Parts: sequence; structure tokens; C-alpha cells
Amino acid sequence: MVIYARISDDREGRQNGVDRQERQCRALADKNGDEIIAVFTDDDRSAYSGKPRPDYLKMLAFLRAGHAEGAYALAPTRFYRRLDDGLEFFKLIAEKALEVETVKAGRYNLATADGRRDALRAAVDAQHEAEQISERVRDAKADNLAKGEYRGGPRPFGYEGDGVTVREDEARHVRAATDAVIAGDSLRSICRTLAEQGARTVPRRYKQPDGSRGEPESREWTASELRKMLLRPRNAGLMEHRGEIVGKAAWDPLVPEETWRACKAVLERAERRTTTGNARTWLGSGLYRCGVDECPETVRCSTSGKGSRNHHVPAYRCRTGKHVTRVAGPLDEHVTNLVLVRLSRPDAASALLPPPRAAESREDLAATANALRAKLDTFVADYAADLITRQQMLDGTALTRQRLEQIEAKMAAQAQQSVLAGLPLGTPKVVEEWTSYHLDKQRAIVDALMTVYILPARRGRPAGFQPGVTKTYFNPDAVRIEWKQQG
Repeated sequence: MVIYARISDDREGRQNGVDRQERQCRALADKNGDEIIAVFTDDDRSAYSGKPRPDYLKMLAFLRAGHAEGAYALAPTRFYRRLDDGLEFFKLIAEKALEVETVKAGRYNLATADGRRDALRAAVDAQHEAEQISERVRDAKADNLAKGEYRGGPRPFGYEGDGVTVREDEARHVRAATDAVIAGDSLRSICRTLAEQGARTVPRRYKQPDGSRGEPESREWTASELRKMLLRPRNAGLMEHRGEIVGKAAWDPLVPEETWRACKAVLERAERRTTTGNARTWLGSGLYRCGVDECPETVRCSTSGKGSRNHHVPAYRCRTGKHVTRVAGPLDEHVTNLVLVRLSRPDAASALLPPPRAAESREDLAATANALRAKLDTFVADYAADLITRQQMLDGTALTRQRLEQIEAKMAAQAQQSVLAGLPLGTPKVVEEWTSYHLDKQRAIVDALMTVYILPARRGRPAGFQPGVTKTYFNPDAVRIEWKQQG
């Protein structure tokens, strides 16, 4: 005989449920004088979801091959929760004349009409019970949604297991990462900072190659996981349902809503959608522009050319492949020097940072946004009560959504700041810190200050070139800088 044990939900990975089931089945087998030759276990596997249960399938194959005379389980619902699964199981029992017994419901008897009827009723009842549980869970989540309460699930980073209480040792990392994104840092650089600080993801039971779940483990942050976490509306204390913000949540926000919206606006820019295997490695790749008249292209850096001693030399080339080419190292050094001189000037802060602007208070904007979200719900309720027509509902919803988008844009704009705002402008420290900035931040600073155009270079050696002394032909006159910031 074999034992089959299953538990639907075991997020902690303790296996208490399946271990208890096995003990009870072994006790029943000992009482009946049966020998247990194999145990099949599906931990954290639902029989109603329709997803594969690896060990259940192994058990069916084991029984179908004639390796055992039957099976034990705690209850019929451990074998199946769906009618079609039950029918398949009954067919196997009848074909192989298997003995199947459960601790809760006794022995299966498919040799008589009454026995087959009882088995079918048990399968129908199992599916009915599963559907009732699903409805209760759905209704409970709907109630929580209406009240702005936590709807359950894995513990969210920054909060305790109740989903409401702020966990400060994680919340500070959420705030710092949000501010860093707004300031121009890349997700990869923020992940490295988190790793250096020992901040890891919430422990999860990750799926293994065999379909089971391993022991709970936390991992270092990846760019994709960090992006997903920073885009959560819950960070701003907002309730989300099916991808749409529906109102204020019951838990405290980790960051102000306008700060979250500014971070969201940055992360959703099309130019930030890069793959981890295609990271920038040169300051001007995709940033510097071709200086040939009417060419709209940027340049890219490649090492296809060869310099002295047959070594590959990284060089910027127009994306058309025919306009300009320039050795990357000296050009980046030239641009960096110009940037640092501008940032180190005593008047850098007053000249480069925008003046503060008058704006509506964050409290007023947040209150207006919440009122508009509540108004959206009233349109649906009024239409359901026949107080307005369908067209009135659609028109009112469209106008309210438009107004809500305008308010949300204002909130995002309030929190947005120049990438230059966090720099020690006007001090020598900006030069000292430059090399510690991630390349993405350096690129953002360059982009905020200037547009670099690479002009066609003259043929031949530039004036003043001394063979054996000067290493490159770099000519600063073949580069045009257009400053975006005046002063």
C-alpha cells in the first residue's frame, strides 16, 4: 500500500500538515495489517486549482503499473477536489481492483452500485465545498477592498505580516530607493547599494525544478524585482484592484503619494526600459549626438576598429555607420572635465538649480484625488440604481478620470527634482565624488547640463601633435557643446 498526503497552502514550508496526515495513515495501515511501501506528498499544492500535482501523478503511475495494491489518505478530498479528477481516480480503482481507504471516510467500495453512487456523491461534494471556499475568500477580499483593508498574501517588503504595520528596518530602504530613482540613479546601482547594506527580499518559498517549493529564503534584489516593488501603490498608502487605484488604504504610506508618483513617472519612461544584459558601459553611448547637419542620430560605442599595436580601441560611431567616428576615452575625459568645472563653480547652485515654485499643498492634492476616486464609484452605483443613464455614467467617468490624471500629474511634478539637486554644487567635493557615482547617474548629469555633438574631424594630425609624446589625435574643436543650463 502507499500513502498520499497533500496540503493546499504551506507558505512557511513547515510541512506540519502533510507529516500529520502521514502519521494518521500509517496508524490506520498498522491497524489493518498493511505494509506501506511508498509515500507520495504534495506540499503547498491545491487539488482544485487544476495545476499539476507532481507526486499525485507519480502515485497514479505507480498504481497503474501494479507496484502497489492500493492507497491511504486522510480524506477523499486529499485525492481530488474536482469532479473530473475524481472520475479519473475511480476509473483507475475499478480497472486495477485497488483498495483505497481514508482515515475520515473509510474504505472505497466500487464493487456495488451503492458504493459507486456514494463515491460520485463524495466527488461532487468535494468540488462543491471547494467552490464555496473560493466564493467566501472572494467575498472577504471584496469586503476588505471596500474598506481599504489588507487582502492577504505574502508579506510585502516594508510591512509586517499583517500587511499594515510598517517595518522600519525595511521601510527606510524603500524611501531611499524611491529618492534615488528620482535623483537619477539606475535600478542596478540601487540594487548594489542594497546588497552592500545587507538589505534582501522578503523570504519566499521559491519553486524548484521538480515543481515543489524549497525552504524559505531571501535573495539579493534584482532590477526587475526592485522596479516592481517601487511601483506598488501600497508604498503611497493606496489601494489597488486589478491594476487600478481605487482609493486610500488602511495602512500607513512609506512615502508621500507625490514622491511615489514622481518615482513611478521616472520608472515608466520608455528610455529606462533596458535589459540587464545590455547595460551602458560608456558615458556617451546613446547620449552624444552626430554633429553632421540634418543627422538626427545618436552615437554608439563599439570596439570594432583597431589602434596601435593591433589593439581594439573603443570608439563612438554614428548609428548610420558613415558620418563620424571618435575614440571614446579622450572624448569622455573632455566632457567629464567640462562637467566638473561647471559643477564646481561657486555660483553653480544658484545658476543650475531651478527656483522653487509655488504649488498647491500636498494635502489638498491628495484630498482632491481621493474625492475623485470616490466619485468614480458613485457613477457605477447611480447607474445600477437607475438614477443616471449609461451614457451619463460613461461621460461622467471619462471627465472625472481626466481630472484625476491631471491631479496625479501635479503630485508627481511636485516631487520631481533635478538630478543636480543632490550634488555638492560649488564645492571641490563634487570632483572627489564623481568617480563614486554610477555610470547611469553620470550620464543623467551630463544630459541635464549639455548636449554633446561630435563633428567631422579634419584629416591628418592636429596642430601640436608630437609622435611618441601625444598618445591620441583628440581635437576638442571637433566637438560642439550646447549648454542646457545658463549661467
